[in-house]
Amino acid sequence: MSLLLPNDVLLLVGEYLEDHHDRYNLVFVCRRFHDLFLRLVYRSATLRSCAQTQSFLRVILRSSELARSVRSVYFDDWQQYQSFSSTASSEEDIVLFNNWAETISHSHEEYVKWEQDLLRGVEEAWIALLLPLVNNLRQLRLVYPQRNEYLDRMLQRAIKSEKPFDSHPAFSMLQEVSLSHQDSEDTKGSYMPSQIFPFFQLPSMRMFTADSVIESSPPQEDKRTAAAEALVAGSSPISEITLNSSNGSHGMVSLIGTCSSLKSFKYQHSDSHLLAEGYQPSAFHRSLARSKNSLQTLWLDRYGNHLPFTIAGVNETHDEWFGPLVDFTVLKDIRIRLPNLLDIRYQLEPSTALPDILPRSVESLYIEGCKENTLGMLVGQLKMVLDKRQTRFSGLRRVDIEGFFHDEEVEDASGYQESAAHGGGQRFIKPRVYEMAEPLQTACADAGIDFFLRDRVVS
Repeated sequence: MSLLLPNDVLLLVGEYLEDHHDRYNLVFVCRRFHDLFLRLVYRSATLRSCAQTQSFLRVILRSSELARSVRSVYFDDWQQYQSFSSTASSEEDIVLFNNWAETISHSHEEYVKWEQDLLRGVEEAWIALLLPLVNNLRQLRLVYPQRNEYLDRMLQRAIKSEKPFDSHPAFSMLQEVSLSHQDSEDTKGSYMPSQIFPFFQLPSMRMFTADSVIESSPPQEDKRTAAAEALVAGSSPISEITLNSSNGSHGMVSLIGTCSSLKSFKYQHSDSHLLAEGYQPSAFHRSLARSKNSLQTLWLDRYGNHLPFTIAGVNETHDEWFGPLVDFTVLKDIRIRLPNLLDIRYQLEPSTALPDILPRSVESLYIEGCKENTLGMLVGQLKMVLDKRQTRFSGLRRVDIEGFFHDEEVEDASGYQESAAHGGGQRFIKPRVYEMAEPLQTACADAGIDFFLRDRVVS
């Protein structure tokens, strides 16, 4: 009966098959299914090695129709040490790859270098060779090796509409991008803002995620910085930015400032990078000021990594106050460390009460980094918020407090120590901590608000 159905209906059925192997099996039912569903099979590709990339490239180089069908390419599960041998390819395939490399090269010298690196199995050379062929991408999860020569060059050419992107708009449909680095025995790589600016210039981009973005102070990057800084403020359509294990000495202002309507910003700080500087949340307050009327989600420093010393010296700024959130008129979801939410660095009580900091629009408040000696103060501040729930915080639905609340008082500059989180016997939140939080728990229950008390170590 299925053979009597029109192609449009069959394709809709195929769309409901989420498992890639199920879609792949459809191709072998009959010739009609093969011709109809082959494009569906190539719609999404997960490539984990040079060998898999080479096989995928072989197919789409021979079929422009399949190349146009590709919507998602994921490299993020890359197996760096998987063996690769160019001898596995036929002579015809090698000619095919080299011809394509020659076609997109800007000089004979560039082509010769590309030919040599493909033969040697240089990973980013194979990845970069593939990118110009999948111009209908919607989603891209890209993995960078330590060396970024080919990938950086390809993205710069895409933005400048240079060969091989001179005959059609580059990545005009790309909406979601995630960037990470390959695991290595050495230090992992990192990104400068100028490296990732090309993605902020694409017309359909909405979601951007990256690991290890390092914003130097003062900015001293290469020639790409000048082009990056030339971006018009508010010109990027990106609405969601997530930066993991990153270090922004200027509040990532060069990235945030390009967004016309930023709705979600999630940042995780790390002092572990060579060029790391201390966390300065007030810099992010200044950067996000342009987004006060659009930002709905703000996660600042979720489980961040803070050290008492960085390469620049004593880390004296990692506990600064972020600043008031009251002017962020549509902000609903807040996740932030206690010392960044309340200005308590030099006193027991905050200089500004919590009700005067939070926006009226808040619905979920997740506070990290609370210690036992500050829990009482925080409970009092949150009860003040609940007292104003009817007049100012009517949308509040959930409150989380996370801290170091179990029975081992081991703290570093950030309030946590990795060695305390691993090993040892089973841990429990101390009974007296529950007692301190009980008045808030009761008040939340009476107001119909979900309340959670969490310990970073206790699961």
